[in-house]
Amino acid sequence: MGYILLGATPNPLICMAVFLITFSTYSLNKLTDMAEDSINVPERINFIYGRKQFILITALGSYLLSIPLVFFAAPLAVPIVFVPILANLLYGSKLLPGIPRLKDIPVMKNVIVAISWALVCTLLPSVEISNVPMATILLVLYFMLVKVFINTILYDIRDVEGDRVAGVKTIPSLLNTPRTTMLLLVINSALTAILAFINQPIRSLLMAMILYGYFCIIYFRKRRNPLILDLFADGEWMFFSILYNLFRLKLLYF
Repeated sequence: MGYILLGATPNPLICMAVFLITFSTYSLNKLTDMAEDSINVPERINFIYGRKQFILITALGSYLLSIPLVFFAAPLAVPIVFVPILANLLYGSKLLPGIPRLKDIPVMKNVIVAISWALVCTLLPSVEISNVPMATILLVLYFMLVKVFINTILYDIRDVEGDRVAGVKTIPSLLNTPRTTMLLLVINSALTAILAFINQPIRSLLMAMILYGYFCIIYFRKRRNPLILDLFADGEWMFFSILYNLFRLKLLYF
């Protein structure tokens, strides 16, 4: 999706690297969040038990494999691969005496996750392409950051009971779900500010994704099947990438 929003032809090596980084990070998170998931998503825990070592080895191997892929495509982009790792270290570490860890500050989890994934998905393609205008990069970075931030809070709405039991302070646990829903609708509306600076056909794509964001916020304000949220939130980027390319190839008509 980063390449599409930047108006460039995707590099298969970079796309595969981003997939491996995403797969690795999410898999490792599933291992570290087992206590909360035992309440929020018990069916997932049933699958993970007995497979923890396999998941760990696969996740670490996937991350390591992403490094040479990025190196062969764009050597200067290799440091960007480590952004999610550095973000996790920053999130869980006590940097200065007397100052709480970022993990202990509400909302910081959402902010760090959004920033790290927006940077990876925007900067990896940008460095590989090398001639993208800075204004375009910043607009795409802003769009991805806000979208990922919204999705992380939708997960917090789903996981609010487990987070309360674990003592994790999230926006839904502090504001309650109705207020969180209104906040997300306002944040999603803030994405419309960049439409005037985007040319067609990307503008239509962004408009569709913003409308889709409204649907997800309203639909998932109530707890649904946890796996459905995974499909709708994490699958959003792939769904719109496929849809956009089908339109570009003139395979879809309305």
